[in-house]
Amino acid sequence: MKRLVLSCILLLGRYAVLPVVALAAGLLFIWLISLDDYTRVALITAPIMFCVVAAAVALALGILFVPARRERSNVLDEAMAPALWRIWQELDPAFAKPTRTLRFDAEFNASISEARGYAGIFRQHVTMTVGLPLLMILDERAIRATIAHEVAHAELRHITGAGNLFDFLRACENVLHYANPDRTITGRIAARLLRAVLGWVNREYLALSRQNELAADRRAAALMGPSEMARSLVLIAGGVARLRELVFSPLETDMLGAISLPATPLQRMSTHLVDIRDHDALTAAAAKTIEEESMEDPNSTHPPLRASLANLGCATLPAVDPIEAPAIARLLSPDAARDLSAQLDAEWRKLAQTRVRLGG
Repeated sequence: MKRLVLSCILLLGRYAVLPVVALAAGLLFIWLISLDDYTRVALITAPIMFCVVAAAVALALGILFVPARRERSNVLDEAMAPALWRIWQELDPAFAKPTRTLRFDAEFNASISEARGYAGIFRQHVTMTVGLPLLMILDERAIRATIAHEVAHAELRHITGAGNLFDFLRACENVLHYANPDRTITGRIAARLLRAVLGWVNREYLALSRQNELAADRRAAALMGPSEMARSLVLIAGGVARLRELVFSPLETDMLGAISLPATPLQRMSTHLVDIRDHDALTAAAAKTIEEESMEDPNSTHPPLRASLANLGCATLPAVDPIEAPAIARLLSPDAARDLSAQLDAEWRKLAQTRVRLGG
């Protein structure tokens, strides 16, 4: 039953609140009819009905006023990343430049999302975000496999469901703008109901998300080949472990009690790039990840590495080719690589400066 409700939400998005609005309208209709025959009961329940109707109106208006989700910062245009744009175009059969945006961030990851126009009824706009560390550490082969995986999410409409879920939750939250949960009974009841809905929707969606990751891997493997997809999974898993060991754990230590800012994560990655990309260390880190990870983390959107590899036909950790030349040199222009690193460094310093100031 819960999975059926979730499927309806992922399909309808913000419009999934309409059944609740219809229920409130039905209750209002029954209440109006009862005014003649049961006037006293109707008058006693009038305050409750007024609250229900007002909340239903707020829900209905929430359909129109869901905030836009399209990211407009850190955009990569074709002049900055011509090869990256070309790879996306080659792998995406539905590619149309006006409806695509390519972004960068400081994560060792890639993602894809979808946003629609006003009221969620106009054409979709797809945004792919590629982390600069991914380009610094991996080679072009692994980046192509990663982009194929993200494109597969779009083809299988996984990002449509994720976008619809976001719209549904934001439409529901519109009730809290009408009724403050700290000051009104209606808002307090609505907040408790929303928390309950969020709890089970989140659990169901996380389980569905792990299945979607496996489905996207299979779809991408049909295009790139299972061995290429398995290679990218191993390299990314190993890279995550090596970054945690060589960059982020020491950075956390340096930030404790710091009175001045230490080197940024990207600067540390550049310093340790040879060690991070070392083939033996990467594969050993991936093997250790398989040994230490649980069979399935219920709080994760991704399945364990072991399950992802088995999904591609690998019963054990496969032997993979070493990382070739860093993708950043081939996929970004030299000026773009330098400027983007400087921009991300400045953003990190701005956030870290606040933490150091608060800590001090």
